[in-house]
Amino acid sequence: MFGSSDSALVSAFNLCFCVIGIKTQRLRFRTIKLGFRWTRHEQRVQTCVREEMEAQVRALLLLLVLTPSTAEKNLTGTVGGSITLPEPVLELGFIIYEAKALAMVIDGKMKIIEKMYANKLLWSDRTGCFTITDLQRNDSGIYTVDLKGSGVSTAYKLSVFDSVSAPTVNRLGSDSCVLLCEVVNAEETTLLWYKDDEVVKQNSSAPSLSLTVHEQDYKSSYRCVAANPAEHKAEPVNVEETCGPTYTGRKQEKTEERSRVIGIVVSILSVVVIGIVGIIIRKRFHNRLAFPAKRCYRSRELKQTSSTLMYISMTTHGVRT
Repeated sequence: MFGSSDSALVSAFNLCFCVIGIKTQRLRFRTIKLGFRWTRHEQRVQTCVREEMEAQVRALLLLLVLTPSTAEKNLTGTVGGSITLPEPVLELGFIIYEAKALAMVIDGKMKIIEKMYANKLLWSDRTGCFTITDLQRNDSGIYTVDLKGSGVSTAYKLSVFDSVSAPTVNRLGSDSCVLLCEVVNAEETTLLWYKDDEVVKQNSSAPSLSLTVHEQDYKSSYRCVAANPAEHKAEPVNVEETCGPTYTGRKQEKTEERSRVIGIVVSILSVVVIGIVGIIIRKRFHNRLAFPAKRCYRSRELKQTSSTLMYISMTTHGVRT
Protein backbone atom coordinates (compact mmCIF):
# COMPACT_ATOMS: atom_id res chain seq x y z
CA MET A 1 0.00 0.00 0.00
CA PHE A 2 1.41 3.40 -0.98
CA GLY A 3 1.74 6.23 1.50
CA SER A 4 1.47 9.91 0.65
CA SER A 5 5.21 10.14 -0.09
CA ASP A 6 5.08 7.09 -2.41
CA SER A 7 2.12 8.55 -4.30
CA ALA A 8 4.06 11.77 -4.82
CA LEU A 9 7.00 9.80 -6.21
CA VAL A 10 4.80 7.88 -8.63
CA SER A 11 3.28 11.17 -9.83
CA ALA A 12 6.78 12.62 -10.29
CA PHE A 13 7.82 9.57 -12.36
CA ASN A 14 4.77 9.93 -14.58
CA LEU A 15 5.41 13.64 -15.02
CA CYS A 16 9.03 13.00 -15.99
CA PHE A 17 8.03 10.41 -18.58
CA CYS A 18 5.48 12.83 -20.07
CA VAL A 19 8.10 15.61 -20.28
CA ILE A 20 10.59 13.24 -21.87
CA GLY A 21 8.00 12.08 -24.40
CA ILE A 22 7.12 15.67 -25.34
CA LYS A 23 10.77 16.57 -25.77
CA THR A 24 11.31 13.52 -27.96
CA GLN A 25 8.45 14.51 -30.25
CA ARG A 26 9.76 18.07 -30.51
CA LEU A 27 13.23 16.88 -31.46
CA ARG A 28 11.77 14.59 -34.12
CA PHE A 29 9.79 17.41 -35.66
CA ARG A 30 12.85 19.68 -35.66
CA THR A 31 15.00 17.12 -37.44
CA ILE A 32 12.37 16.59 -40.11
CA LYS A 33 11.86 20.34 -40.50
CA LEU A 34 15.59 20.96 -41.00
CA GLY A 35 15.74 18.31 -43.66
CA PHE A 36 18.19 16.00 -41.92
CA ARG A 37 18.00 12.33 -42.54
CA TRP A 38 15.76 10.69 -39.93
CA THR A 39 17.78 7.55 -39.41
CA ARG A 40 20.94 9.47 -38.62
CA HIS A 41 19.48 11.95 -36.16
CA GLU A 42 17.08 9.44 -34.60
CA GLN A 43 20.02 7.81 -32.86
CA ARG A 44 21.11 11.16 -31.46
CA VAL A 45 17.57 11.88 -30.30
CA GLN A 46 17.29 8.49 -28.60
CA THR A 47 20.68 8.98 -26.94
CA CYS A 48 19.63 12.40 -25.66
CA VAL A 49 16.31 11.08 -24.40
CA ARG A 50 17.99 8.14 -22.68
CA GLU A 51 20.50 10.38 -20.91
CA GLU A 52 17.78 12.77 -19.78
CA MET A 53 15.63 9.90 -18.52
CA GLU A 54 18.56 8.43 -16.56
CA ALA A 55 19.20 11.81 -14.97
CA GLN A 56 15.53 12.09 -13.91
CA VAL A 57 15.51 8.57 -12.48
CA ARG A 58 18.66 9.27 -10.44
CA ALA A 59 17.09 12.43 -9.06
CA LEU A 60 13.90 10.57 -8.08
CA LEU A 61 15.84 7.75 -6.45
CA LEU A 62 17.75 10.32 -4.42
CA LEU A 63 14.45 11.89 -3.41
CA LEU A 64 13.14 8.47 -2.36
CA VAL A 65 16.18 7.88 -0.15
CA LEU A 66 15.82 11.25 1.54
CA THR A 67 12.05 10.93 2.08
CA PRO A 68 11.14 10.15 5.76
CA SER A 69 10.09 6.53 6.22
CA THR A 70 6.66 5.67 7.65
CA ALA A 71 5.96 2.14 8.93
CA GLU A 72 2.41 1.26 10.03
CA LYS A 73 1.98 -1.27 12.83
CA ASN A 74 -1.19 -2.79 14.29
CA LEU A 75 -2.00 -2.51 18.01
CA THR A 76 -5.02 -3.77 19.95
CA GLY A 77 -6.46 -2.78 23.34
CA THR A 78 -9.51 -3.31 25.52
CA VAL A 79 -12.00 -0.78 26.89
CA GLY A 80 -10.72 0.60 30.18
CA GLY A 81 -7.18 -0.63 29.57
CA SER A 82 -4.04 1.10 28.32
CA ILE A 83 -1.65 0.79 25.40
CA THR A 84 1.98 1.87 24.99
CA LEU A 85 3.35 3.01 21.63
CA PRO A 86 6.80 1.36 21.44
CA GLU A 87 8.55 4.07 19.37
CA PRO A 88 10.53 6.24 21.88
CA VAL A 89 10.83 10.03 21.76
CA LEU A 90 13.81 11.03 23.88
CA GLU A 91 14.62 14.55 22.70
CA LEU A 92 12.17 16.19 20.30
CA GLY A 93 9.03 14.76 18.74
CA PHE A 94 5.25 14.64 18.52
CA ILE A 95 2.40 12.18 18.94
CA ILE A 96 -0.29 12.71 16.31
CA TYR A 97 -3.81 11.27 16.11
CA GLU A 98 -5.55 11.41 12.73
CA ALA A 99 -3.40 14.37 11.56
CA LYS A 100 -3.97 16.23 14.86
CA ALA A 101 -1.05 16.80 17.26
CA LEU A 102 -1.88 15.61 20.78
CA ALA A 103 1.39 16.37 22.59
CA MET A 104 5.05 17.11 22.02
CA VAL A 105 8.28 16.29 23.82
CA ILE A 106 10.87 19.04 24.14
CA ASP A 107 13.76 19.50 26.56
CA GLY A 108 12.93 16.21 28.29
CA LYS A 109 9.35 17.18 29.11
CA MET A 110 5.97 16.47 27.57
CA LYS A 111 3.65 19.33 26.72
CA ILE A 112 -0.01 18.55 26.08
CA ILE A 113 -1.46 20.24 23.03
CA GLU A 114 -4.98 18.73 23.14
CA LYS A 115 -6.39 19.46 26.62
CA MET A 116 -8.74 16.47 26.57
CA TYR A 117 -5.63 14.24 26.71
CA ALA A 118 -4.21 15.90 29.83
CA ASN A 119 -5.21 12.98 32.09
CA LYS A 120 -5.25 10.35 29.36
CA LEU A 121 -1.82 10.57 27.73
CA LEU A 122 1.38 9.69 29.62
CA TRP A 123 5.04 9.91 28.63
CA SER A 124 7.97 8.20 30.33
CA ASP A 125 11.17 10.21 30.58
CA ARG A 126 13.00 6.92 31.18
CA THR A 127 11.84 4.97 28.10
CA GLY A 128 10.58 7.87 25.99
CA CYS A 129 7.36 6.00 25.14
CA PHE A 130 3.82 7.39 25.06
CA THR A 131 1.02 5.51 26.87
CA ILE A 132 -2.69 6.04 26.22
CA THR A 133 -4.82 5.17 29.28
CA ASP A 134 -8.55 4.59 29.92
CA LEU A 135 -9.11 3.35 26.39
CA GLN A 136 -12.57 3.70 24.82
CA ARG A 137 -13.96 2.44 21.53
CA ASN A 138 -13.66 5.88 19.94
CA ASP A 139 -9.89 5.89 20.64
CA SER A 140 -9.42 3.56 17.67
CA GLY A 141 -7.52 5.11 14.77
CA ILE A 142 -4.09 6.00 13.42
CA TYR A 143 -1.48 7.34 15.87
CA THR A 144 1.84 8.63 14.55
CA VAL A 145 5.02 9.15 16.54
CA ASP A 146 7.06 11.76 14.67
CA LEU A 147 10.75 12.06 15.58
CA LYS A 148 11.99 15.49 14.59
CA GLY A 149 15.61 15.62 13.54
CA SER A 150 15.84 11.93 12.58
CA GLY A 151 13.42 12.05 9.65
CA VAL A 152 11.55 8.97 10.97
CA SER A 153 7.86 8.69 11.79
CA THR A 154 6.06 5.51 12.87
CA ALA A 155 2.32 5.03 12.43
CA TYR A 156 0.25 2.72 14.64
CA LYS A 157 -3.25 1.51 13.80
CA LEU A 158 -4.98 1.08 17.16
CA SER A 159 -8.15 -1.03 17.44
CA VAL A 160 -10.03 -0.96 20.77
CA PHE A 161 -12.38 -3.83 21.64
CA ASP A 162 -14.78 -4.54 24.49
CA SER A 163 -13.46 -6.84 27.19
CA VAL A 164 -14.22 -10.52 26.57
CA SER A 165 -16.92 -12.11 28.75
CA ALA A 166 -15.77 -15.09 30.82
CA PRO A 167 -17.24 -18.31 29.33
CA THR A 168 -19.34 -20.76 31.36
CA VAL A 169 -19.70 -24.48 30.60
CA ASN A 170 -22.66 -26.73 31.44
CA ARG A 171 -23.75 -30.23 30.47
CA LEU A 172 -26.88 -30.69 28.34
CA GLY A 173 -29.06 -33.64 29.36
CA SER A 174 -27.88 -36.86 30.97
CA ASP A 175 -27.96 -39.47 28.17
CA SER A 176 -24.81 -38.24 26.40
CA CYS A 177 -21.92 -35.94 27.16
CA VAL A 178 -22.84 -32.71 25.36
CA LEU A 179 -21.07 -29.64 26.75
CA LEU A 180 -22.42 -26.14 26.10
CA CYS A 181 -20.08 -23.14 26.31
CA GLU A 182 -21.79 -19.74 26.67
CA VAL A 183 -20.82 -16.06 26.88
CA VAL A 184 -22.91 -13.02 27.83
CA ASN A 185 -21.58 -10.65 25.16
CA ALA A 186 -20.81 -12.42 21.89
CA GLU A 187 -20.11 -9.34 19.75
CA GLU A 188 -16.69 -9.57 18.09
CA THR A 189 -16.05 -12.74 20.14
CA THR A 190 -14.94 -16.13 18.87
CA LEU A 191 -15.72 -19.26 20.87
CA LEU A 192 -13.29 -22.17 20.58
CA TRP A 193 -13.30 -25.70 22.00
CA TYR A 194 -9.83 -27.14 22.67
CA LYS A 195 -9.06 -30.82 23.08
CA ASP A 196 -5.62 -30.86 24.68
CA ASP A 197 -3.84 -28.22 22.53
CA GLU A 198 -5.91 -28.68 19.35
CA VAL A 199 -8.91 -26.59 18.28
CA VAL A 200 -11.73 -29.05 17.53
CA LYS A 201 -14.61 -26.60 17.08
CA GLN A 202 -15.13 -22.83 16.82
CA ASN A 203 -17.75 -20.22 16.05
CA SER A 204 -17.66 -16.42 15.66
CA SER A 205 -20.13 -13.87 17.09
CA ALA A 206 -22.40 -16.58 18.51
CA PRO A 207 -23.50 -16.67 22.18
CA SER A 208 -22.91 -20.41 22.60
CA LEU A 209 -21.05 -23.39 21.17
CA SER A 210 -21.75 -27.05 21.97
CA LEU A 211 -19.37 -30.01 21.88
CA THR A 212 -20.10 -33.74 22.05
CA VAL A 213 -17.46 -35.78 23.92
CA HIS A 214 -17.32 -39.55 23.51
CA GLU A 215 -16.57 -41.83 26.43
CA GLN A 216 -13.20 -42.92 25.06
CA ASP A 217 -12.09 -39.25 25.13
CA TYR A 218 -13.08 -38.51 28.74
CA LYS A 219 -9.45 -38.54 29.92
CA SER A 220 -8.41 -35.81 27.46
CA SER A 221 -8.09 -32.20 28.56
CA TYR A 222 -10.87 -29.86 27.38
CA ARG A 223 -11.34 -26.12 27.68
CA CYS A 224 -13.60 -23.48 26.16
CA VAL A 225 -11.95 -20.20 25.11
CA ALA A 226 -13.67 -16.87 24.41
CA ALA A 227 -11.40 -14.56 22.42
CA ASN A 228 -11.26 -11.35 20.42
CA PRO A 229 -8.20 -9.72 18.80
CA ALA A 230 -7.29 -8.00 22.09
CA GLU A 231 -7.65 -10.73 24.75
CA HIS A 232 -8.95 -14.20 25.58
CA LYS A 233 -10.44 -16.02 28.58
CA ALA A 234 -10.63 -19.79 29.13
CA GLU A 235 -12.81 -22.17 31.15
CA PRO A 236 -11.29 -25.65 31.75
CA VAL A 237 -13.60 -28.68 31.96
CA ASN A 238 -13.01 -31.93 33.86
CA VAL A 239 -14.95 -34.26 31.57
CA GLU A 240 -14.54 -37.30 33.82
CA GLU A 241 -16.19 -35.41 36.67
CA THR A 242 -18.84 -33.74 34.49
CA CYS A 243 -19.85 -36.72 32.35
CA GLY A 244 -18.57 -39.71 34.36
CA PRO A 245 -20.73 -42.17 36.40
CA THR A 246 -20.55 -39.95 39.50
CA TYR A 247 -22.19 -37.04 37.70
CA THR A 248 -25.58 -36.12 39.25
CA GLY A 249 -26.35 -32.91 37.42
CA ARG A 250 -25.03 -29.46 36.83
CA LYS A 251 -23.06 -27.69 39.49
CA GLN A 252 -25.94 -25.39 40.18
CA GLU A 253 -28.36 -28.30 40.54
CA LYS A 254 -25.94 -30.00 42.96
CA THR A 255 -25.76 -26.86 45.08
CA GLU A 256 -29.54 -26.45 45.13
CA GLU A 257 -30.07 -30.13 46.02
CA ARG A 258 -27.51 -29.92 48.81
CA SER A 259 -29.22 -26.82 50.17
CA ARG A 260 -32.62 -28.56 50.15
CA VAL A 261 -31.23 -31.60 52.01
CA ILE A 262 -29.57 -29.41 54.61
CA GLY A 263 -32.81 -27.47 55.09
CA ILE A 264 -34.84 -30.65 55.62
CA VAL A 265 -32.31 -32.06 58.13
CA VAL A 266 -32.24 -28.80 60.07
CA SER A 267 -36.05 -28.70 60.20
CA ILE A 268 -36.28 -32.28 61.50
CA LEU A 269 -33.61 -31.66 64.15
CA SER A 270 -35.41 -28.50 65.24
CA VAL A 271 -38.69 -30.37 65.70
CA VAL A 272 -36.95 -33.16 67.66
CA VAL A 273 -35.15 -30.71 69.93
CA ILE A 274 -38.36 -28.74 70.60
CA GLY A 275 -40.21 -31.99 71.40
CA ILE A 276 -37.54 -33.16 73.81
CA VAL A 277 -37.45 -29.79 75.57
CA GLY A 278 -41.27 -29.84 75.84
CA ILE A 279 -41.27 -33.31 77.36
CA ILE A 280 -38.64 -32.34 79.93
CA ILE A 281 -40.55 -29.19 80.92
CA ARG A 282 -43.83 -31.11 81.23
CA LYS A 283 -42.25 -33.84 83.38
CA ARG A 284 -40.74 -31.32 85.76
CA PHE A 285 -44.07 -29.52 86.06
CA HIS A 286 -45.90 -32.75 87.00
CA ASN A 287 -43.23 -33.63 89.52
CA ARG A 288 -43.70 -30.31 91.27
CA LEU A 289 -47.47 -30.83 91.51
CA ALA A 290 -47.14 -34.39 92.77
CA PHE A 291 -44.54 -33.70 95.47
CA PRO A 292 -46.82 -31.87 98.02
CA ALA A 293 -49.49 -34.65 97.77
CA LYS A 294 -46.91 -37.36 98.44
CA ARG A 295 -45.57 -35.43 101.41
CA CYS A 296 -49.05 -35.02 102.89
CA TYR A 297 -49.82 -38.75 102.40
CA ARG A 298 -46.62 -39.80 104.13
CA SER A 299 -47.38 -37.51 107.10
CA ARG A 300 -50.82 -39.08 107.45
CA GLU A 301 -49.32 -42.58 107.42
CA LEU A 302 -46.85 -41.61 110.13
CA LYS A 303 -49.62 -40.29 112.35
CA GLN A 304 -51.69 -43.47 111.94
CA THR A 305 -48.67 -45.62 112.69
CA SER A 306 -47.89 -43.59 115.81
CA SER A 307 -51.49 -43.87 117.08
CA THR A 308 -51.47 -47.63 116.52
CA LEU A 309 -48.23 -48.03 118.44
CA MET A 310 -49.59 -45.96 121.35
CA TYR A 311 -52.76 -48.05 121.48
CA ILE A 312 -50.80 -51.29 121.51
CA SER A 313 -48.55 -49.94 124.27
CA MET A 314 -51.50 -48.87 126.47
CA THR A 315 -53.26 -52.17 125.95
CA THR A 316 -50.19 -54.14 126.87
CA HIS A 317 -49.66 -52.02 130.02
CA GLY A 318 -53.26 -52.58 131.16
CA VAL A 319 -53.08 -56.31 130.82
CA ARG A 320 -49.93 -56.42 132.86
CA THR A 321 -51.59 -54.46 135.67
